[in-house]
Amino acid sequence: MNKSVVLGIVGALVCALAVWESARIGYARTQAIKALNWNEVASAERATRLLSSDAEVHAARGVVLERTENYADACRELERAIQLRPRDYFLWMMLGVTRDLNDDPTGGLAALQESMRLAPFYAKPRWLAGNLLLRMGQVDEAFQHLRFAAERDATLLPNVIDLAWGVSGNDPGKTVEFVAPQTDAAHMALAIFLATHKEGVAAVDQYRKVKLPPIGASNQLIEKLIESRFFWEADFVFRAHCSSCTPEHFVNGSFEDDVEVGNRTFGWQIPSDVSGVTLSVDDAEHADRARSLRLDFQGNTNPQTVLLSQTVTVDRGGRYRISFHAMTRSFVSAASPVVRVLDASDEKLAVLGEAIVSANASRWQNYAVDFTTGQNTQAVRIIVGRTNCPNNSCAAFGTVWFDSFSLDHVSEPHR
Repeated sequence: MNKSVVLGIVGALVCALAVWESARIGYARTQAIKALNWNEVASAERATRLLSSDAEVHAARGVVLERTENYADACRELERAIQLRPRDYFLWMMLGVTRDLNDDPTGGLAALQESMRLAPFYAKPRWLAGNLLLRMGQVDEAFQHLRFAAERDATLLPNVIDLAWGVSGNDPGKTVEFVAPQTDAAHMALAIFLATHKEGVAAVDQYRKVKLPPIGASNQLIEKLIESRFFWEADFVFRAHCSSCTPEHFVNGSFEDDVEVGNRTFGWQIPSDVSGVTLSVDDAEHADRARSLRLDFQGNTNPQTVLLSQTVTVDRGGRYRISFHAMTRSFVSAASPVVRVLDASDEKLAVLGEAIVSANASRWQNYAVDFTTGQNTQAVRIIVGRTNCPNNSCAAFGTVWFDSFSLDHVSEPHR
């Protein structure tokens, strides 16, 4: 037979074998993908029979078996995959998780330690090892890994803080010790967490350690401190970003600055979803300076709705007076405009005083509300709304303006 013919036949056979092998590998891995997508054990087994020396198909079968809670066989499949690809950190990590699920935490930890050795700077193996060590009662070593994971992946930090809070028995000092914050972001996240859990003093202590507090996170901290009724602590954080703001004073009392919709810290708060009323800053009418706040009523509104409010810190046991100006035009309603002072430190928001605005005040008029704070009062909440209505659905039409809110001591507080 001609030599060239023989070489041609051999080449054709090699090509055919290569095509067949490629098709076999492709089909096996397609079955493995199908198994992963649909948790089909049969497809996974078919893949391993077709390609018994491929790490990927064994890993896929291991994952499917783990998902279907056949942990013992899953471990064996993952171990086979590791034999074929021993330096794959992800396979070791999966084996660690599956051994733990198979009631073998010691073996799981050994696999995770190998995964960390192969990928020393990856967050996920550290995170899993930390959680496993925590369940094994090795708290200090667990948090070493958890902290490292959070440093590599900032999205894990809230979970680390939450774990520390639970392990510490809700002790703020131990929580800080476990988290051991080293960065501004960590101190800030811990401060917000502690404020949310009504640990205002500890929250501010963390805030003091932040070198450059971001405004967004600071506002979130202030909001949580106010919600937890740590008003003086909230005021401390607020004044760090507002050098002109002082305790016992309104912020933007004359509405010279714009009022931010959605504000939930100090300063004016206005709702974003009130129907029948439009609020705006008006530079055409003002009692003094250059602007006022205008409320245009256009029909049915719930008279119990708070239209405008501001929280102001005060001293305990003090006598105060809130002064303001108001004016109305063509205002018609059975529920008159009113300014109330509530004890913000009281869960029931007890009313300390109020002033009803005359519906016929077509010129600016002065109003005042005198009140005395309680021995537990840290702040008052001043709200603008309307008086009560018998059927709770009194319509209102016309315009009301407010301007020049101020807070003054009538006498010094008892300390």
